[in-house]
Amino acid sequence: MNERKDGNNVVLFPNLHHRLVMKGTEALENKQYKQAAELFSQARELDQEHAEGNVGLLVSLVELQDYKEAKQLCKELLHQGIGDYFQITNMYLMVLVQLGEHEDIVEMIELLFQEHQIPFDKMEQFEQMLSFSKRALEEREIEAEQHESQLQQQLQQEPLFNGKNEQQLLNTINMLSQMNVRPFIDDIQQFMQEEANHPFFKTMLLNILKEQDYTQAVEVRKFSQVSSLIPAHLPNLKEYPFFKKVWALAEQRLAQRNPSLLELVHSLLERHCFLLYPFELERDGATIAAAYHALAEQYMTGQDFCERAALIYETEEQVVKECLDYIKEIEGISYPII
Repeated sequence: MNERKDGNNVVLFPNLHHRLVMKGTEALENKQYKQAAELFSQARELDQEHAEGNVGLLVSLVELQDYKEAKQLCKELLHQGIGDYFQITNMYLMVLVQLGEHEDIVEMIELLFQEHQIPFDKMEQFEQMLSFSKRALEEREIEAEQHESQLQQQLQQEPLFNGKNEQQLLNTINMLSQMNVRPFIDDIQQFMQEEANHPFFKTMLLNILKEQDYTQAVEVRKFSQVSSLIPAHLPNLKEYPFFKKVWALAEQRLAQRNPSLLELVHSLLERHCFLLYPFELERDGATIAAAYHALAEQYMTGQDFCERAALIYETEEQVVKECLDYIKEIEGISYPII
């Protein structure tokens, strides 16, 4: 309807962008917001810098209450200098209010005041909005402090970890993730040091300490390995050198040849790395990648693939078998029901 084919090329009808904007504006005036958004989106595909079309799309998104998409569009328009700066800024602030993102509102309005970007007749409106957002942030902080205090009192009424089943441990760790864990660090340290405690929960606690930038040494025991480490200095799981190294080797062999098998390897590797974290399998990368490849093949076909995997990854079959036996032990560790 909007194009015709000329040989192998697609030729757009003349003035198509203008027609889309006009129809979008008409739909907007008739409160047909979904249709308007579709028309303005098509127009934007043809000309991303057209002010009227972009503003029309923004208004349509706001009317549809698609605030996340509207926020992203506002940021793009402000960054690229498209449309009337104050109009876009005003709509951006309205969207932030709907999303409850008061920190961004305070930052934006204070910047506007500093740069003298607010018209005189709008000063009072923006001062009120700034005051409202600051008050909302203060109330949110008070609520967060009260919530944390309640959680702390609840956790202090009973042993933090001892005598709890898996679901209770998950609940406890979830509560710890919502507060400053430093008052409970002695209990956490003790839990980390006991070999019998589930490695899954130890990793969850390590992640909480890392997220809270805990810079004191913590001793961790897992899989008969022990290490004293600083959680704040640990890499994220996906940046874990062990994970990246083994994943890269498997991807080289399987990305083109067998993507579904690679997906299974990735799932197994990610799950086991979570349990092992921050430790590694004490084998070279090629042997580990071969073992995961062999395990994935075994799950998918039921056949022993160690010999073939050793050839693919240029390593020895016996060490691949030994590594496979070990990761099967890790695979056998039950996961808590989440």
